[in-house]
Amino acid sequence: MKAIEAKIKDLEDLVNRLISDHLVLQKENTRLKANLSDLQSEVHSRSEEVHNLEIQLERLRLARGLAGDPEEAKAAKAKLGSLMREIDRCIAMLNE
Repeated sequence: MKAIEAKIKDLEDLVNRLISDHLVLQKENTRLKANLSDLQSEVHSRSEEVHNLEIQLERLRLARGLAGDPEEAKAAKAKLGSLMREIDRCIAMLNE
C-alpha cells in the first residue's frame, strides 16, 4: 500500500511541477511576444527613417550635382531627364 501511495505522491509532485513550469513558460511567452511587438515597431520606425534619409541623400546628390562637379552634374542631368520622361508618360496617360 505504501508503494502505491509513494507512486501517487511522486505523480502528484510531477503534475505540480509541470503546472508550475507551464505557468512560468506562459509568462515568458507573454513577455517575449510583447518584446517582439516592440522590436517590430522599432524596425518599422527605423525602416521609415532609412527611407527618408535615402530620399534626403538623393536630393543632396542632385543639388550637389547641379552646383558644380562635372561628374555629379552629368548624373543629376540624367536623373532629371529620367524624371521628365516619367512626367511626360504620366501626362500622356492622363490625356488618353
